[in-house]
Amino acid sequence: MITETCRISPVRGGNRRMGNSKRLQGMGMNRFRRIVMSCVLVFLAACGGAETPASPAASPSAPPPATAAPLSEASPTAPAPSPRPTLPPFGVDWTQPFGVLASGGEMLKTWPGGPYGGEDIPLPLDLARIANPEVLAGLTAEQKAFLAANGFVVIHSQEAQFADIRMETAWRTGQPYYLTVDAAFHALHLLFDDLLKAVEREYLHPQMIALTRAALEQVRAALPEVQGASVEADTRQALAYLSVALKLFDPQAEVDPAVADLVSQQVAQIMAAGGWETSALFPGFEDDYSAYQPGGHYAGDPALEAYFRGMTWYGRVHFRLRDPQNPHFSPSRLPLVVTLALRQAQVDGRPAAQVWGELHEMLTFMLGPSDDAGPLEYAALMDAVYGPDVAMPDLADEARWQEFLARSGELPPPQVNSLLLLSSDDLAQAAGWRFMGQRFTLDAFILQNLVFDRVQPRPDGVRRELPSGLDVMAALGSQAAYRELEAQGATAFPGYTQQMRAVQQAVEARSRQQWMERWYDAWLYAFRAVVQPRDEAYPAYMRSPAWAYKDLNAALGSWAELKHDTALYTKMPESLAGGGPPTSGPAPSLVEPSPQAFYRLAYAAKMLSCGLQMRVLRQGCMLLQSAASDPLTAGGYIDAMGGLGMRFAALGDIAAKELAGVPLEAADYELIAECLGLEECLGTPQMTLMLASEVPPVPVVASVSGAGQAVLQAAVGNVDRIYVVAPLEGGWKVAQGGVFSYYEFASPRGSRLDDDAWRARIAQGTAPLPAWAGNFVLPGGQPVAALAFRVGDVYYITEAGDRLNLRARPSLNGAVLMQLNAGDYLHIVDGPVQADGYTWWKVQPYTWGGEEAPAGWAVEDREWYARSVMK
Repeated sequence: MITETCRISPVRGGNRRMGNSKRLQGMGMNRFRRIVMSCVLVFLAACGGAETPASPAASPSAPPPATAAPLSEASPTAPAPSPRPTLPPFGVDWTQPFGVLASGGEMLKTWPGGPYGGEDIPLPLDLARIANPEVLAGLTAEQKAFLAANGFVVIHSQEAQFADIRMETAWRTGQPYYLTVDAAFHALHLLFDDLLKAVEREYLHPQMIALTRAALEQVRAALPEVQGASVEADTRQALAYLSVALKLFDPQAEVDPAVADLVSQQVAQIMAAGGWETSALFPGFEDDYSAYQPGGHYAGDPALEAYFRGMTWYGRVHFRLRDPQNPHFSPSRLPLVVTLALRQAQVDGRPAAQVWGELHEMLTFMLGPSDDAGPLEYAALMDAVYGPDVAMPDLADEARWQEFLARSGELPPPQVNSLLLLSSDDLAQAAGWRFMGQRFTLDAFILQNLVFDRVQPRPDGVRRELPSGLDVMAALGSQAAYRELEAQGATAFPGYTQQMRAVQQAVEARSRQQWMERWYDAWLYAFRAVVQPRDEAYPAYMRSPAWAYKDLNAALGSWAELKHDTALYTKMPESLAGGGPPTSGPAPSLVEPSPQAFYRLAYAAKMLSCGLQMRVLRQGCMLLQSAASDPLTAGGYIDAMGGLGMRFAALGDIAAKELAGVPLEAADYELIAECLGLEECLGTPQMTLMLASEVPPVPVVASVSGAGQAVLQAAVGNVDRIYVVAPLEGGWKVAQGGVFSYYEFASPRGSRLDDDAWRARIAQGTAPLPAWAGNFVLPGGQPVAALAFRVGDVYYITEAGDRLNLRARPSLNGAVLMQLNAGDYLHIVDGPVQADGYTWWKVQPYTWGGEEAPAGWAVEDREWYARSVMK
């Protein structure tokens, strides 16, 4: 039976202890996979109290004390030597289960559904009934016709930030704002990117340096023990392998002179960041060295660039156990040497195996399981073959090495290819070892199964080597995506339709609990809520065919950001082969009525916050309404993620009210129009008094798949503007919001675009939208910032309105009570009244001390007034 080396807290119930044993006999691959994966695929999806330390006797990371053998009364000889202690396991013992998140509870709200209860504006609609037609002044005739036919339209306005549209509409002009799921997805991306950067800088990078240094020193110390043995060469190679990692993580680190030349060559090859090349250190291994070029938040930060390269080395260098294409292939025992070194080494007084296990489990919690066997799986098999007290010299035992190789078929093979393989059959032969393997994700699995050679060439010999983001969304349930794939000819490839049906069935078979197990999957789960077909529970404009493409675009834009943020860790599949003047409140506004999407985003954010509070901050879960007092730290970002989750949940409640036809209140309008996420909120005038913050540019790009010398890149550009006709303030009004602009293109592998190059291309205006975007984005047109006048709002007089007459009645013949000067504030108390060819409003001027000014009537002119806001 396999050695079961970890003790975990299951999702429901108390701890499950896994006992130790030594043999794998009689156990098939599936059971082996289940046991070793159970050590790390722990669903820690909710937060409870503070972590309770395990007792020394129960801790899997503390080896039992060695006891001397008793003296034999029949013999005067010296006592037998003490047995070698059992090596510590790689499992992680989280003694405090987080049952609240795991069981759902308050952490994942659901919308019960039901018929739409609001006022449903019939389509096509009469634009003459719109109460604020001035906001449409910049649209083309075609855009207005599309708006009338579909109830919404998007123009390719390419604005800098989602927040810019919110500020202009809800606050500065007082027009209705439409908070899209796109804006919510983008807020999650911004905060996660900041959070990940802080966790990497403050926690992961120092831990990886310490872990690498400890393993390296253990290997160096073992060299004298294995001198002259068959494992000596592998041990020296392990020293070079770990030295490359240390030099990447810490460029100032010193390298052992015995391997310095090889290490220098390998590091130079990595720094050159070329394409597919044979490794300078491992002549039989080919790698895509362009993948070592830092991008995203890593670029430009020396510490994070070093972390990126070190983790890429650990995630990509792959030690295979067999190569059917090479009859002279000889597998290396380097993985066994490094795995054993981790179990023997200490990091700050703790077993290095435990430190590795905690880092591995944290990445599993966030992103998904490693798609390759690593120290965890090899340790289990080594215990069975060599015994749980194996030492370095034991690895030279040829008989046990051959037994290990014979039984290595029980190790799980990768499901996503990131190497140059000839066919999918080679995946089973690609089983091997990576120090910290890149992560298996559902979307990468979908893409892998929809390209050659899972999909066969067309009769003309053309292969489908690069997939599309449309494949992912079609698998998640988007009918619009599948229609577009048909139009592009994807279904003409033999086997494509069958493969798509298979991955769709795999997606449908997932339980809600499975979607909730990992943060990455929870983000994908939110896409499912967005791309599902809309029924009678939604307003007419959301049931239009055009809206299905808007939903598809929202999910794809967020998917590009997700891939951008997690590119270091996930596999890229390869084709084989307060005080001051008076102010106005926000305008009456709306949330995109997709409550399930907001609820699932809320769950994802709260789950991540809770999980990292336990794993990084070592504390119980506290979900905060706002960011911590020191937001620009890992702890601050983790707290802010919990607050964002609560905000998403509240927005989901508002969306549910809209679908039920429940009128919104002033507090709802405030919640819709407030800054969304830490980045936006740090950019408000109130916060910039304390902290300088600039919201990062929206355009980002990610490489999501590869084939030969090409990579598929998915990207978002600047923000486009959406116009939606909705029932507001007793009539029909146009609300405005922001949506993603999504792009997809192939680039040469050696010159793939990074964020800076992509932003330069966007600035040039030369990047074309995908053809299917024409189903909801119409060219031309421009936004018009038209000031709205509303009883209860506060305005001030502009220079253009200086010396404005305030009259006793709404008429040019009314007596002039006083003149309003530039900078004077006023409060609208009544109106409007049409008289003498003008629109009149009754206003109450503000005074600071002294006698109160009289209320009177003033003429409306958008040039003469500005809305008073403190945003």
